Amino acid sequence: MKRKNLLVDTAILIGFLLSTAPHFTGNTIHEWLGTALAVTLIVHILMHWEWIISVGANYFKKLWQVSRLQFIVDVGVFTAFLILITSGLMMSKIVMSTLGIPLTPSHAWKPIHSITSNAAVILTGIHFALNWSLVVRMIKTYVIKPVLSIFQKNSARSISVADHPGMND
Repeated sequence: MKRKNLLVDTAILIGFLLSTAPHFTGNTIHEWLGTALAVTLIVHILMHWEWIISVGANYFKKLWQVSRLQFIVDVGVFTAFLILITSGLMMSKIVMSTLGIPLTPSHAWKPIHSITSNAAVILTGIHFALNWSLVVRMIKTYVIKPVLSIFQKNSARSISVADHPGMND
């Protein structure tokens, strides 16, 4: 489960970073990436649902201050992304029409989308910082250790071959 979590979180981070630069990706990719990001965020929430319920239910009981802060930040991240995704879909020129959903263009959503985009960037940074030790631990476990083990196996194999000079012939 933790490996899947790392993959989902990495996909969210990359998708989010790319989607914050529509001038780089173009509007079509920005809209589809934002839509894919919405789906991935739903998966992320479902993967952490037990934690959300546990901390939410115990919010006013004795909890570590970090857990309370994480919960508040996570509610902020969720709210920002909910507004961001809603406003993005309401302004959509490509995704919604492709899905056959006609929209009346309105410029009222643009400032909402812009403000919540900035809020989402800030809150995601705080979320990332609050979970930094977990991020480091998961990267060590699922990225660094497997890569190092590959090199260690290869160096052990080369030492083994070097110890038996006739094996190379």
